[in-house]
Amino acid sequence: MHDVRLAIRQLRRRPWFTATAVITLAIGLGVNTVAFGVVNGLLIRGFKGKTARDVGRIVTIPGGDEGGYASMPEYERFAEAARDSLDIGAEGRESLAWRHDGITETAWVLFVSANYFSMVNATTIAGQLRVQHVADGPPSVVVGERFWRRKLGAAPLTGLTLVLNNTDVSVAGVIPVSFTGPAGIYSPDVWLPIDDLDRLGRTDLLRNRDTRWLFVMGQLQPGVSVPQVQTLVDAAAATMAREWPDTHKDRRARFRMLGERNSELRGLAIGAAIGMGIIGLVLLLACFNVANLLLARAVERERDMGIRAALGAGRGRLMRLVVTEGFVIAALSGVLAFVLAWWTQSLVTSFAMPIDEPQHIDLTPDRTVVLFIAGLVVVAGVLPGLWPAFAAGRVNVSRVLGSQGANAGGGRPSPLRRWLVGAQIAGSTAFVTVAALLLQSYGYLLATDFGFAKEHLLVAEFRPDASGYTADRARRYVDALSARIKALSGVDDVAVADNVPFFIGFDRKTVVWPTIGACEADGCPTFPTYTVSRGYFRTMGILLAEGREFDEGRSTGQVVINQPFARRQWPAGGALGATLRIGAEGTPVTVVGIAARTHTRGLDREVPVLFVPIGLEHFDRGLALVVRTAAAPSSLVRPVVDLANAVDPNVPMQSVKTMEERMAMPLWPFRTLSRMFSLCGGLAVILAVVGLAGVVAHAVSRRTREFGVRVSIGATPRDLLVDVLKSSALLMLPGLVVGLALAAGAARLTQVVFLGVNVLNPLVYLGVAIAHGVIVLVACIGPALRASRLDPLVALRTD
Repeated sequence: MHDVRLAIRQLRRRPWFTATAVITLAIGLGVNTVAFGVVNGLLIRGFKGKTARDVGRIVTIPGGDEGGYASMPEYERFAEAARDSLDIGAEGRESLAWRHDGITETAWVLFVSANYFSMVNATTIAGQLRVQHVADGPPSVVVGERFWRRKLGAAPLTGLTLVLNNTDVSVAGVIPVSFTGPAGIYSPDVWLPIDDLDRLGRTDLLRNRDTRWLFVMGQLQPGVSVPQVQTLVDAAAATMAREWPDTHKDRRARFRMLGERNSELRGLAIGAAIGMGIIGLVLLLACFNVANLLLARAVERERDMGIRAALGAGRGRLMRLVVTEGFVIAALSGVLAFVLAWWTQSLVTSFAMPIDEPQHIDLTPDRTVVLFIAGLVVVAGVLPGLWPAFAAGRVNVSRVLGSQGANAGGGRPSPLRRWLVGAQIAGSTAFVTVAALLLQSYGYLLATDFGFAKEHLLVAEFRPDASGYTADRARRYVDALSARIKALSGVDDVAVADNVPFFIGFDRKTVVWPTIGACEADGCPTFPTYTVSRGYFRTMGILLAEGREFDEGRSTGQVVINQPFARRQWPAGGALGATLRIGAEGTPVTVVGIAARTHTRGLDREVPVLFVPIGLEHFDRGLALVVRTAAAPSSLVRPVVDLANAVDPNVPMQSVKTMEERMAMPLWPFRTLSRMFSLCGGLAVILAVVGLAGVVAHAVSRRTREFGVRVSIGATPRDLLVDVLKSSALLMLPGLVVGLALAAGAARLTQVVFLGVNVLNPLVYLGVAIAHGVIVLVACIGPALRASRLDPLVALRTD
């Protein structure tokens, strides 16, 4: 405590030094704390303690885009096979039509099994935790806190009912917003019993064997081991593969404990580790900066340390004084970092994924974040002070207490300080270069022509079947809505499809048979398939390289393919007019058109795609209306919603967005990366500038006598100015070269994320080098000008 009090007194005597060191280190600690707050919300607090003990998950393999989820028939088979060893439950995400006050909205729901809440650690803030099927009454459900407060006005639960898909449900309780279930960060509005799928009109695709939408989990019965359960799961998977060869050939399943490995956790953990590693470099640069400041401080305190050594202070005592000072600086920075983490919670949401499904991540700093900051304070308190502490412990008493004292040393930076400055310049240069490449890539993607008129398209997604519509009634509804929208001022054309490019979800795929013969033993290839109406290509602005669109009134026997499919199937050409055999029965169809270049899911590539005419059988699923506009499509969002409510208020629009808004999700990783590197690069540049300017300023102050002598024998102010700037440039150049080399190496190794960019473009590197050099040298002009204005009489009297 004596050392702490002494360190505080020393720091109070040098307010500018203290403020610079504390703010510099707070930048590094703060950005790491904010990033860790997100990691904590996602991976630590977000998944910790969500389930009871001995709960695992059944993962279907291969998962692909399904993430190991299971279909309803698979869930029922697993439950039957393991009923004596495993208590199996499930949850599945869906959306339903919520009718209230004369309007219809989309309610995001989670269907759960009857035993679900016995396996998860959920509580209520009001009412009871009761989600169950009621034979002679409305189903009992619980709602989320956010939905209850914002949509229901925190209404009393007594007698409270909701109308979902024209079905009354009774609200029994309210779950806190912090609970999101073991499957991820989905924060539903309503939890519904999965036994009421039929009553709620969700029996179509959700009961198909290959519609895998359920997160299946199970709790081990007493005395049952994981290998025993795995044996039962293997047997069930083998039975399904034998009985359902068309959908379950080569499919397997695996049971694993949730604590061991969660599919959603795995991807998040990898991304979080990479992100924290990148952001941790900012803290390292901040530590280098503080180490530089402490080294400069150690030079100034050589005489003080010499006196203490002469009075009997040992090496350990002197080292402890310097390290304690670093701890005090780090502790003050830690407090600022905590305040920054609390203050920037809303800022972090700008990095959130732009999807419609409600999500919840609790970013409020908790004990884990405080412990993380404490750990960083320990690291940041020790690391910068290590070398200054060793320097203090090796103080030469006879030299520092001689006639010239500490000032007998030269004013040139020591090799260690040069290395620290070089590391800061290298780090900041690498960050800025990578950020420039990412911004260039993001700009390229924003300006890319994806093969359709993205600037003039509005897409409305909805599900008439979710409101109890039959396929025939859904078609009449779509026809009526399309006619009304087409009559709007500013609308050029309207088309219907089951999916529109860059949708969120799974591709619907069609089996393509060989020209002659049947499918081989390993099965026929499948390709993404879009079901579209006549006029779809004209509405989307997709050009046809060959052929035409579908004939009016034809719903079978024709297909339009894209150029990648044509090249794959007919490498020598001749695709137009050729016959394909598609579907489970190998139905022959004629290729009537070949679509020109158009992207459907991949930002950097085209994939082979089939377009088939929409028929009555396709109206029992989610649909999308594509609206081609003459003006800004955003101006028609509200009119389209109003027309949909006018046609039938029982069918909610799940999403009405411009095509550019829809494309925000595939662009999100590139936007996030560019923002993160830009932020880190900006902070790194600030740290590098402060570090170099501090070194130059300290060197100038130490060379005061030298400058005085030089001026007295004829040196001009210009000579001193050039000398200081030349010294600054010599300090900067090695780091600049190393930083550019590091950036080039990193970009070359991760070239896959730099779409449309030459990662070794010399103009980018030259621009970064010039900009960075100018910024750093401008920061050194102040000390240089101060040196050029020295009065030689004053300078020679400094000793």
